[in-house]
Amino acid sequence: MKKTSGQALVEFVMILPVFLLLVLAAIDFGTIIYEKYHLQNDLDIIKEFYENKQEQQLNRYVSENGLEFTFEETEVYTKLIVSKNISITTPGLNRILPHPYLVEESVTILRENE
Repeated sequence: MKKTSGQALVEFVMILPVFLLLVLAAIDFGTIIYEKYHLQNDLDIIKEFYENKQEQQLNRYVSENGLEFTFEETEVYTKLIVSKNISITTPGLNRILPHPYLVEESVTILRENE
């Protein structure tokens, strides 16, 4: 009869690093999705400031929330772009995803004829 009293501990120790990496990767991807959702909300607020020509409020909102804001204007439309850097904490995941990871949202506004 074989003694298997330490077998479960050995198996646990072998699986633990893989399990921790999976949990940390899930947390990082959850953080990215969470920030993308918040950037959509921030973009709605910034769009309203931009459309109402409230430049001071727009700049204050962007700086208070640690966002990067750019816009591209053409004769037909204006494209508003909001982005934020997210730090990746999972070891090895930064080899797959760039570190810091840039989350970006944009909206295009059709310009009215003046």
